[in-house]
Amino acid sequence: MRGFHCVDPSHDRIEFTGADDEDLFQNVKTHTTQAHPQLTDSQIREMIAGADWWKEVATSGVNAGSSPSAYDK
Repeated sequence: MRGFHCVDPSHDRIEFTGADDEDLFQNVKTHTTQAHPQLTDSQIREMIAGADWWKEVATSGVNAGSSPSAYDK
């Protein structure tokens, strides 16, 4: 089981889980389609993979407190 969480000024912390990274991606994408429509599929995959740009946003940007990458649950 994989996990990821999103923190954003527009909503409370949201937890996502998936059987694997692809399942997790689909669950995160369902959320981003409504809450963060500017994110592309490749950006979502980069976030789950822990891309450097996302780690910075997730730790010190507007999304501070979000997962810097997917994690095992």
